[in-house]
Amino acid sequence: MEKAAIGVDIGTTQTKAVGFNRSGKVLTTAYVSYPLLQTAPGMAEQEIEVLFQAVVTCIRQVAGGLSNYEIELVSFACAMHSLLLMDENNQPLTRVLTWADNRAASYAQALKNTSKGQHLYQATGVPMHPMAPFHKLNWLKKEQPALYERAVKFIGVKEYLFFRFFGEYRTDYSSASGTGYFNIHNFTWDEFALAELNIAPTQLPKLAPPTFRYTQINLEWTQKLGLPATVSFILGGADGPLSNLGLGAIDVDTATLTVGTSGAVRYIASQPYLHPSAETFCYVLDRRHWVIGGATSNGAGIFDWACQNFLKKEQTQAIKAGENPYTAVLSKVAQVAPGAQGLLFQPYLLGERAPLWEAQASGSFLGLSRIHNEATMVRSVIEGICFNIKRILQGLEELNGPIDEIYASGGVSSSPVFAQIMADVLGKTLVFTESTEASALGAVLLGWQALNSVESLTQAVRKITIKGCTMPINKNSVVYQQMYPLFISTQQQLATSYYQLATLKEWLDRTTL
Repeated sequence: MEKAAIGVDIGTTQTKAVGFNRSGKVLTTAYVSYPLLQTAPGMAEQEIEVLFQAVVTCIRQVAGGLSNYEIELVSFACAMHSLLLMDENNQPLTRVLTWADNRAASYAQALKNTSKGQHLYQATGVPMHPMAPFHKLNWLKKEQPALYERAVKFIGVKEYLFFRFFGEYRTDYSSASGTGYFNIHNFTWDEFALAELNIAPTQLPKLAPPTFRYTQINLEWTQKLGLPATVSFILGGADGPLSNLGLGAIDVDTATLTVGTSGAVRYIASQPYLHPSAETFCYVLDRRHWVIGGATSNGAGIFDWACQNFLKKEQTQAIKAGENPYTAVLSKVAQVAPGAQGLLFQPYLLGERAPLWEAQASGSFLGLSRIHNEATMVRSVIEGICFNIKRILQGLEELNGPIDEIYASGGVSSSPVFAQIMADVLGKTLVFTESTEASALGAVLLGWQALNSVESLTQAVRKITIKGCTMPINKNSVVYQQMYPLFISTQQQLATSYYQLATLKEWLDRTTL
């Protein structure tokens, strides 16, 4: 019987499970969505039981679709930076605080540009931003001390799942490196960071390489999940690093670009690289590979915002005709010349991680005049997203030299218009692979390494097939090269006003209640 593997990708608002054959071909998929709870300013939480049941459902559905295969492993990719507090009875004291929860913003800001913050960054590779559990714990310790004192364990989503399946809290180096209290040089919990939080290593999960596997899953769970008793569960890693692996970008001169609701640019290196201004992150893939990159909070989700507010007539007509409304919007965008008639957009509607690491950043149109219409404004929005990605890419090239090719996935890979603008702004060729489930495939590649089905990650990525590319159009790139310095200078000027604008918004909210 032919063998198959299941990759589980646990995201912020959706879990997916994907069945692959030994060639890396997708055999079957399952998806379950769940809400991101945002009922208070800065809050972004998940219900852990809802998320756990989503994982169970996805695995069971994919396993059911692989009845003609021998399922040899289940391996996991998980969104980074999640935090969950557990009590002495192993019951959750909180919901999951996700990467998008910004309530610790003032605590992260207080450490920026300080010697203590620089020390933490150099040890952990995580810039000072409220996404990191380190700052969330600091916030809870100061503002909810009674809750903090009740906590016996401080874990994330993946550790909770493996506790439910195997009765112990364990995490991989890759997921641990997103916490802000894992040392990326010696692969242990960082003593300095833990002392700052006043917690002991015993209050954190056990650490293991991403290829760590469990081979004796409880019979009750194999039956619930529809898995054979011989199946192995692989810890896997964090979704970002595994996306690089799943796209085949393992060479130092090759980066990946993922543009979903948020976005990221990353490359894999054989040693840790840390930016002198802490503009980039440095996470672990395994003991021989580090993932260097920058994640933006403002990806295709900002394009969604533009579609909610502009070109509504075109979208309504497309829906009536049974067509994709996004395609109608992008068709209008394609008719606008590169440069959007001199209109610039700073895309920070959701605060920002890289390159600003400023949770209070906000968006702006610059140069807006009566000559600009809705199509021009949407084009400017897309160009702004791409300019911001270029700024992240520039920071990465400052660390380790030029990047020749970019393997792209997410929304940018599904739209020729978006892909062309991105290639033109970056001045780089975008490469697209057959794999549309990069993080899940990356988890499976680690699983095959754990089972000794492949000797190395370099051998593993040979299973990945390239299906096409988008090359920059020179005359368009010339336009964007002229605009980019202005994008950067206005970005820097506006950054001095973000705190005052955030304060004004808070005051206005209070006065209107």
